This record gives sequence, structure tokens and C-alpha cells, in this order.
Amino acid sequence: MANTKKTSTKKPYKNNTKTKKVKKENIKEEKTTRKINKKLTTIVAFLFAVLFIFSSYAWFSTNLNVNIRTFKMSVSRDSDLQISFDGINYDYTIELTRDLLVNTLQDTYPNHISQYAGNGFIPVSSPGITNPNSHLFDMYETSGILYKKKKADDGFIYTGLAEETERRTYNSYIAFDIFIKNRTGSPKPDNLYLKPTTSIVAADEDMEEEMLGLVNSFRLGVVKVGGAPLTASANEVQNLTCNNDCRSIIYEPNSKEHTAMSIERAKKYDIELEDGFKFPTYALSKEGGPYYVKESVSGSPYMNTNAPYLSFQDTITEENLNDPLFPIISGVTKIRIYVWIEGQDIDSLETNSHGADVNISIDFIKDNAGYEEFEGM
Repeated sequence: MANTKKTSTKKPYKNNTKTKKVKKENIKEEKTTRKINKKLTTIVAFLFAVLFIFSSYAWFSTNLNVNIRTFKMSVSRDSDLQISFDGINYDYTIELTRDLLVNTLQDTYPNHISQYAGNGFIPVSSPGITNPNSHLFDMYETSGILYKKKKADDGFIYTGLAEETERRTYNSYIAFDIFIKNRTGSPKPDNLYLKPTTSIVAADEDMEEEMLGLVNSFRLGVVKVGGAPLTASANEVQNLTCNNDCRSIIYEPNSKEHTAMSIERAKKYDIELEDGFKFPTYALSKEGGPYYVKESVSGSPYMNTNAPYLSFQDTITEENLNDPLFPIISGVTKIRIYVWIEGQDIDSLETNSHGADVNISIDFIKDNAGYEEFEGM
């Protein structure tokens, strides 16, 4: 009988040490990933909270979506004035658009340094011009609010001075030059005024109250740069500079208007804000920091009135429109215009904008003081 060799059914031994090691490493990696994800979630949540805090303050928002729907400027036809963006093409009424400042104007006024808020206005703060030999406003910007030990009461900012060395499409505010031609031939200067029709208003009548606070915080700045005779060339008037006698004014068109929401929010800083009455604004006037929010809120009892970085913002209102802005010669006067949301204005301090459009009108008129003074001699 032949011997039959039995075949073993037992599976051969395999070395699983490497496999177990890989599994162990995978488990360790999964735990590490979960820890990292947990940390990331915490960080994201913190950043979200910080961004939410940012957006609750107009001063510190990255974009308030406040844009211009119309921007028209005019001079009174019956006062022998004409207005121009380039000192070449004059009319009684002109309309500002983004395309004009960014593209068209470059052809006739190549060295202009216009600034346009291409992505919407972002709050800044300004005391106006601080050097009579400069026609540029001091415009202070901030990139956001920081906190010490995550305490909201310890919020502070750092600010920087905006530069206007070249034309910019995307800035926080709007700035540009205009040229006013006075053709009356007055032997002495006449006086230039803002007409009561000058305004910055909400484009929509049913605009949310949240947005109206921003509209009430707009400012209009006007700088008289210099003058030249009617016979001066376009190049001469375009390149007029301050002869250490630049003058500026800041017009606050909605100084007495305060929404119920602004009035309620002002109470947080122990401020009694009342609709129908102008409230003082203290603008930032120095770059640097840290500047503490609680000590910088205009009109607050906690405000540090001795702080070297705050200046009382001297503004005119509709009640001052009977007073002249400044004298203009019989010839061409170069003027620089600024339009911005004042971040230190009490109406915009805590506003989270969902989007708003504004209509802007700037209208000038003059008297015949030059002739009247001459006749009275």
C-alpha cells in the first residue's frame, strides 16, 4: 500500500509586525489630525468673532458698501461762473464718474492725483489741512481694532496717514481737483459760497435706519489752492500750488440728523444724543497708536481731551452757508474737493452696513464783492 503524504490545512505563518506598526501610526495620525482640526475650529471661531466685532464698528469695517449713485456739481449761471475738472473744458454743470477720474481725465490733466472709492467708502478721519503750504487733507486710516486680553473695553487701534502721490481707483474716500472760472472782471476778489442745494443724501427714501447713520456721517472738504488770470494756460492752472496760503473748510451737511438707532447706541458711551442738534466730532490728527476706542469716542465723558492724537473738527453747517468760503479772483481758481465718511462721527461709530447708495450735489455761487468794494471806495 502506497504511502500518502497528508497536506496540512494550517495556513503558513505571516509576519504582521509591519502591518501592526502601520495601523498604529495611522491611529496616531488620526488623533493628531483631530487635534489640529479642533485647534483650527477654535481659531476659525475666534477669527469669526473678531471679524464680527470689526464689522460692528463702522470705523473698523473693511467695506461698508456705501457707493455713489450720482455726483453732480454746478455753479450759478447768473453769477458768471463756470466749472471744470481739467481747467480746459468748462460748463455750468459737471458730473463726476469713476470712468472720468480713472480714464478720461488722464488725457487732458495727466498729472492729476484724483482718489476714487472704487469699492465703496471706508471710514477715515481728518482734521483738514494742517499745513497752509499743502493742499492735501490729512486723512487717517485704520486697519482694524485690537483687544487686550480679549476684553471689549480695551479695544484700541493704530492709524496711518493716507498718501496721495498718484491717482488711485480704490481708496477709502474721494478727492479731486476742480477749476472755477470767474469772468466778471471784478477789480478785487469776489466771495465764493456753497448753495443750500449742496447735499449728501440717501439715494433711496426707504433706506434702512442702520445705513442712515453712515449717510449722516459724511463730510465735504473744500481747499482753495490758488488762482491765475483768465489768460493763463491750462498747464499753468493745473499746476497751481499753495503759496503758503491754502485754506480749507469742512462742511457737515447732516450735522443735526441722528437716527433712533444712533441715539440708542450712543448711550453705551454715556452720551445723550438728541435729534435736531449738532454733536461735536473730534477727529484723529496723528498717526500711530495704540489709541483706545473708549478714550477716543467724540463727546464721551471717557474721552481723553488732552490726547495729542485728537483734534476738534471745526465744521460748518447749513446755518453757515450765508458766510463765504473764501475769496476768488477774477480769473481761474483751483480747488480740491474731499468726500468721506467720518469715522469719529458719533452716528457711524457702531454701524454694520449692508449696502447703501448716496446722491451728492455740490453747488457754488458767488457775490460781486469785488465791484461793491470798488464802488464804495
